[in-house]
Amino acid sequence: MKKIVLTLLFISSLFAKDSDIQKAVAIGIFDKDGNGENIQHLRTTKNDYSGLCFSKIAVFGNLANKNPQVNIGNSKGHFIKSTSIYNKDKIKIGEEITFKHHNISKGYFEVRINNKLYDTKVYVK
Repeated sequence: MKKIVLTLLFISSLFAKDSDIQKAVAIGIFDKDGNGENIQHLRTTKNDYSGLCFSKIAVFGNLANKNPQVNIGNSKGHFIKSTSIYNKDKIKIGEEITFKHHNISKGYFEVRINNKLYDTKVYVK
């Protein structure tokens, strides 16, 4: 009986590590000149993005020791900077992270953290 309880506790602790993150969403895409769009409520981008561009995501929860990965089509995003997000009581609730993408081609905007897919609804032209 003790072995079963210990096994269940071990398995639940494995799943608890991913539960630190409540939500991760794509919020924007910008070209090299800083012109861009908010993509939170879109299915397809209005502008065409090819070559070099930047993307922003928001991650709500504890991101400690986790590596967000952002892909647009076949282009992997490279981390540029991170800014903390605070609520009205000045408690940190998440991070806004900016990525740089080279050689953009058409494809879906994917947000993954530790290989778990969080957002992929926007198609980038």
